[in-house]
Amino acid sequence: MIYLINTFNPHWEGDALPEWTWPKRRVFGYMLKLMDGPLSLGIGGLRRIGKTTLLKQLMGNLNKKGIPANRICYFQFDRDIVLKQDSALERVLDAYILDFLDESIGRIKEKTYIFLDEIQLVPRWSDIIKRYLDRDPALTFVVSGSSSLLLESESAESLAGRLDMLRLSPPDFRDYMTINGFESPPEFKIDPGLGKIPTETALYYGANRPRLKRSYLDYLKWGGFPQLKEVDDEETKHRYIKEVVVEKVLRYDLPARFRDVNPVDLEMLYGIYASEYGQIVEYSTLARDIGVSVKRLKKLTEALMAGYLMQYCFNHTRSKRKSGRTGKKVYLSTPTLAAHRYGPLNLFPEILGRIVENDVFLRLKEMDETLTFWRVGRQEIDFIFHARDAVFPVECKTGRLRTKDTRLIRSLAEKWGAPFSVMVTADTFDFSDPTILRIPAFML
Repeated sequence: MIYLINTFNPHWEGDALPEWTWPKRRVFGYMLKLMDGPLSLGIGGLRRIGKTTLLKQLMGNLNKKGIPANRICYFQFDRDIVLKQDSALERVLDAYILDFLDESIGRIKEKTYIFLDEIQLVPRWSDIIKRYLDRDPALTFVVSGSSSLLLESESAESLAGRLDMLRLSPPDFRDYMTINGFESPPEFKIDPGLGKIPTETALYYGANRPRLKRSYLDYLKWGGFPQLKEVDDEETKHRYIKEVVVEKVLRYDLPARFRDVNPVDLEMLYGIYASEYGQIVEYSTLARDIGVSVKRLKKLTEALMAGYLMQYCFNHTRSKRKSGRTGKKVYLSTPTLAAHRYGPLNLFPEILGRIVENDVFLRLKEMDETLTFWRVGRQEIDFIFHARDAVFPVECKTGRLRTKDTRLIRSLAEKWGAPFSVMVTADTFDFSDPTILRIPAFML
């Protein structure tokens, strides 16, 4: 164990980790604020979206602030370590504190940061960390994991008041541009006072429109998983997403958490959702079609959401209770989970429209946790977005715009007293009609 700990921490010998200098995602600033607070930090998210990189960048920031190198410890668990080592976590912590710091728990002299990656593999991890935190306030833990229910349910019970939880999303388009060394679009928010395109945004859009269109298509297809930027061969990229991400979640992560769930059932249901993203799910109909009970279907869906593979969007109703009982839409946690299966996306305009809608859902959801869609009879609006007590109808339309595409969205904006409605387009940026603002998906 001492050898492994030493291997994971080359900065103790003065060797800076390469991740310390890599471009930082926007969420990094928020993570720094959490690190400055009194609580430890837990980070949950889909496999291979950059959690480890962010952990190591946090370590680099601590080093930059003058925290002694030996007071920053990183360890990554895997199944072999956990299976072969009884009390693996305690052995790591005790070896670090006793052998590397030459101190004892309860008598640690200075602020010490311990980063534990893939913590969900360790049984009873939250109880163990709680015991160490209770005995020594000089310790701060930063833990990461790939299963939301495992990370959040355990921490909620055992580490209440001791751990801040952060649900890390896959990179969005701005993160993708930053990670790949490009200038990202200026921040742009839907706001009731938005009457014209901000000058800085208009200038950037005008100068970069062709490049943004090309980059956005590449982002949709591969940008959800940062490591793919180092891979040139498309077939290798496909296998990476299928085998390293999806199959690992479905065959290993989720069965370890949901003991009564069959991986074959998970793969079947994920295949359905991955093909029908953006469409309304009716539990009773789907359960009948695939030959399982509604209760079983809900359990399987809960597992897929726990693995960060998908999210729900609820129907817009006056009653929150009722919205949970009505039809829901399923969206994937990154458009890459859908887009990687196709050839050049510009050759599949209908599929591209659905993938863009998935991405728009994710972007709007980050800004509005109450995001819904609206459907009455056969009439439907993609999203209902809230900002500063205003309600905005949002429709995605990446193809040619027709009069009937704008009639419903305009009438709903008038009915709800919204200052305008929003039409998300493929590349049109146009505020000439004050009732419908047309915004490219890559500028959201």
